[in-house]
Amino acid sequence: MAHTEELREALLDLEEARKKEIQQRQISEVLLAGLQVLVESAGSGGIFHKIFDVLRQPLDFRAACVLAPGTDGLLVPIAFSDPRFANTTWKPAAAFRRAMTGNPVAIFDTTAVEEWRLQNEILLEGNRSALVFSMGTAARPALFLCTHPERAHFSRHHINLAARFSLLAAQAMMRLEAEQRVNRLEEKLATEARLAELHRKLADQEKKLVRAQKLEGLGRLAGSVAHDLNNILSGIVSYPDLLLMSPELTPKQRRIVETIRDAGLRAAAVVQDLLTVTRGVAVTREAVPLNELLRQFLAGPEYRAMMADRQGVSVSVDSEAQPLFIQASRAHVEKALTNLFANALEAVQGRTDGVVTLKTEKRLLHQPLGGYENIVAGEYAVLTVADNGPGITADDMERIFEPFYAKKKLGRSGTGLGLTIVWNIVHDHNGHIDLQTGAAGTQFSLYFPIAPDTGADKPTDIADADYRGHGERILVVDDQEDQRQIACNMLTNLGYEAVAVAGGEEAVAYLRDKPADLLVLDMVMNPGMNGRETYERIIRFRPHQKAIIASGYSLDSDVQAAQALGAGAFLKKPYRLEELGRAIKKELSRI
Repeated sequence: MAHTEELREALLDLEEARKKEIQQRQISEVLLAGLQVLVESAGSGGIFHKIFDVLRQPLDFRAACVLAPGTDGLLVPIAFSDPRFANTTWKPAAAFRRAMTGNPVAIFDTTAVEEWRLQNEILLEGNRSALVFSMGTAARPALFLCTHPERAHFSRHHINLAARFSLLAAQAMMRLEAEQRVNRLEEKLATEARLAELHRKLADQEKKLVRAQKLEGLGRLAGSVAHDLNNILSGIVSYPDLLLMSPELTPKQRRIVETIRDAGLRAAAVVQDLLTVTRGVAVTREAVPLNELLRQFLAGPEYRAMMADRQGVSVSVDSEAQPLFIQASRAHVEKALTNLFANALEAVQGRTDGVVTLKTEKRLLHQPLGGYENIVAGEYAVLTVADNGPGITADDMERIFEPFYAKKKLGRSGTGLGLTIVWNIVHDHNGHIDLQTGAAGTQFSLYFPIAPDTGADKPTDIADADYRGHGERILVVDDQEDQRQIACNMLTNLGYEAVAVAGGEEAVAYLRDKPADLLVLDMVMNPGMNGRETYERIIRFRPHQKAIIASGYSLDSDVQAAQALGAGAFLKKPYRLEELGRAIKKELSRI
């Protein structure tokens, strides 16, 4: 009998242990599910509604809400399963304050506690007992309030489960707060890094803008000087051509005159460089094949002269097989190539393994390219000149395109305008420059926008011996008296009848009374009308009046506008006898 009683008690203990094991397993499953919700849910609203679903069965509640601090020390619902909790407010008293300290509270009769007495009858009728526990942190307090319609529904088991979940929730919420602080810090650091990068780019753009403005200002200064020098040089360059036409000159006198003329031409070339710096030289553009231009440069006399006595220097050429057409002034692009090639040769001077690389290629940029300057997206013909010299220092990089910022050794040729001319030529053609340098050498890449091949036939040149006139009347329009005298003397020696007036108004008055076969029209005249305005007035009453433009310094828009009205080619000052004769002959023969 005693053995049977002991066996019965042992079975009861085993059953009780089994029930506790099941209960603990259920608690563990609930806690695990709650933890998973807390870890995986980012938004607080999503967390609480999922927790309602997880805790509904183990806590056996009918309705629940989550309360958080509002204004004036009151608690307000931030999530709820029953809409009757939506607009409620709760004033914390003993039960709620105890729950906030981490000790769950089971309310056997809601009508007996102060927090519930402030609620309406409808809410009290359906919620006779309640369980409240904390699921927040000190920084972000929150209470979980669940209810049941029966009094004294929540047991010690429910309280223990709530206590364990409250602790787990506090730990999870603290972890979430820490992660959020880390995320906010990372976002702040990322924002600061983006701002720093934007400031760096802004500073870089400001530096480039200052550099461009400096080049523009120096260019205007150089242009004003060059324009005056051009007029002064006219006599030195133009009159030797007239003197050399005389058969009475002795050989010694002829050599003296030729020396004067050549010196004047060299000075005029420097002036022309200054004019190029101003980006105000009148130029005509055509479809130019860039790779063919490079080939002709390599076969020309200037290249051979530059390569003379260059022992130890080799030139590598990589030219695009297909034609790369750009809308350009051939002479100006050749000038840019010549200047860069000369600089590259000087960079490798004295080396036994010096290499200068010349390359043309087609390059398509799908997005802007950041380099020495920003290159916009587009299709480009790229001309590259590279060398394996010592490279360019950082200080020189900032000023290398400035006029007269030269690093040439004393006694070497150079005006200090070479790279400034390159800069202005490229940007006059709506192009871009990229410059890369280092210990391995320097590379200049000129980006010219691709242009279609127009296929237009080139005009036929006038033969050298066939540019003399036959008594045609030429009207010279120029505000400078010495320029009018030079032009008229040249025209007379070429066999033309030369007439000169001092401005646009006088030209209009003259042509109302007398005809002229052709005008030699200066583009910049002060005071009064400029060349374009003069031509506009003349063609109103002489619509077929032929003219050529004589200018060494003029805005492109004025020259192009005059040509669009019917004027012919432009002629650079100072005048050269042969160039003047050929330009006039070509225009007179134009139908």
